[in-house]
Amino acid sequence: MRVHFWTADNGGSAMYRGHLPALGLSWLGHRPSVGTVLPSEEDGTPKLDGLDVVVGCRVAKAGPLKMWQQLKDRGVRLVYDLDDDYLHTDPAYGEAHKLWTSEPMRDGLLEAISLADTVTVCSRRLVEVFGEHHDDVRLIPNGLPAQYLARPREYAPQELVVGWAGSSATYLELPLAARHIRRITEYRDSPVPVVAHMIGIGPQDAVKAGVTGESCYATGFLRDFRQYLEAVSRFDIWVAPYRDIEFNRAKFATKALEAGMLGIPLIASAIHPYAEAVVHGETGLLVPPGQEHLFGRYLMQLVNEPETRQRMGLAARAKASGSIMQALNKQWEQVCKG
Repeated sequence: MRVHFWTADNGGSAMYRGHLPALGLSWLGHRPSVGTVLPSEEDGTPKLDGLDVVVGCRVAKAGPLKMWQQLKDRGVRLVYDLDDDYLHTDPAYGEAHKLWTSEPMRDGLLEAISLADTVTVCSRRLVEVFGEHHDDVRLIPNGLPAQYLARPREYAPQELVVGWAGSSATYLELPLAARHIRRITEYRDSPVPVVAHMIGIGPQDAVKAGVTGESCYATGFLRDFRQYLEAVSRFDIWVAPYRDIEFNRAKFATKALEAGMLGIPLIASAIHPYAEAVVHGETGLLVPPGQEHLFGRYLMQLVNEPETRQRMGLAARAKASGSIMQALNKQWEQVCKG
């Protein structure tokens, strides 16, 4: 099959819902391509001949929607992919919320869904949300190549790194744990020095979120996904706070997947889907909404107990072994075949 993953951006969404599925399909002998535009001729016009399937991510604006209709008219199989609940965005997201609640974008989103042969999503909650707008909504979770399971891990380093990863949008979640992250870097009785590292935001956003101090560092957005995974692999403890809002409850527990693949114990907010992805006390620790003081208690525990970090990290890695692209590629193949 000739399959094109038409991504909406070049970030993490494009990697999990475009580049990695395309890689998985190539292992099965198919001919995938990926890009924020459709394959084109030398003069820049779209090259639609020979395409069997187009997986479109977040098609909603007038121009892409027109091309989506043309693909439909040509008999190309259309798979519409969604990895967030764009029908229930949070007002705190400012311009992004205004964009997705505007009538043209909402109508365009629903029209593109109606034109699709199949809709794919990454969480059960998204199946429920978009199942009201399409008869064939299929769940394909995010995954990573199996080789990340074999990455060596040191559970008794000379310096501990407490990490958080997100973006200039999701840093709104960080204040839930910021005070506790900052305080653990000042913990004088720690067996080894502790530093905090924020990936995906710059120093200014880290300050806004409340993570400041001599041992707190912020690295901006890393566009290269391999570079991103290399950076977060240096975490010894991963913190993933989330507000208990409808938009977050529809997410895939990506941080649990990444932390698990890399063997890192995770402290996460106990909202859906993290409450399902993390086995409390075994693969990580869960903080119920309204009890954010537990971020501090759990950070203290994991800093003081290297054996607990290792036990949870290894258990998380074993659980993550069920989310490898070498298995999920068959699901993508089935969806593309129809």
